[in-house]
Amino acid sequence: MGATAPTTPPIAIRRALEEGWAGFRRGSSTLIPFTLLVGGLNVLCQLAIRFSGERIVNVYGQTDALARTGFLLAWLAYLLSNLWLVVGLLQGANMALERQRPRLRDLLRLDWRALGRAGGTLALVLLVLAVIFRLAQASAWLLALLQPLLVALPLLAGGAAVIYVVTDQLLSLPLTVLGGHGPLESFRRGRAAIDPHWLQALGLTLLLGLVLLSGFLLLVVGLAASLPVTACILVAAYRQLFTRRGRVPERGTDGPGSSG
Repeated sequence: MGATAPTTPPIAIRRALEEGWAGFRRGSSTLIPFTLLVGGLNVLCQLAIRFSGERIVNVYGQTDALARTGFLLAWLAYLLSNLWLVVGLLQGANMALERQRPRLRDLLRLDWRALGRAGGTLALVLLVLAVIFRLAQASAWLLALLQPLLVALPLLAGGAAVIYVVTDQLLSLPLTVLGGHGPLESFRRGRAAIDPHWLQALGLTLLLGLVLLSGFLLLVVGLAASLPVTACILVAAYRQLFTRRGRVPERGTDGPGSSG
């Protein structure tokens, strides 16, 4: 009989939490200022979007070409700053988990290839989520015509599908930014790794959501810490599954704790 392909081990949530926290402590002196700088740029872009959007059409009902150009540039800068923040935090978290102290100038340097891959991966995941949402809406509309009592079922199914996809693609960004994979390959590899142990990945997703929620409740100071902590935990989970150095030896394999 041929040997079966080895399955990816489940994510050890406690280990990811401990390693991620240790990485954050090691790199916090860089990760927090980076988050404040790029996050501040992001807020300025949002203000510019609002300011220019209010002036696209003047009091006479005429379109202001300068305001429209500023509006488009502000949106581009806003999207770029979001990608910059994601890529920088993931790269800085990986350096910290490698027991290196990340340098601010390294994180502020724009990695255009990583930005492009991250943007493509986010666009792919958002497209899948948008298709699910539209299908749920269309199904609910049809059921409202045929059987109004069942109209909530497609919306519940759509919500469950959204949770499934979000959890399934938990590691797609680290695969893109750190692994160097394109959007489709990251989508495929992330799904292959998460699917066999989806409940463990759901637990990690909920944990990361709680960390981010605590940051939102504490506003600027909280987000400046919670975003790097989330990135470190996520990268720690990624390293468990996709880097040899981060993997836990399986039972029956050579390694600490295995039988001879």
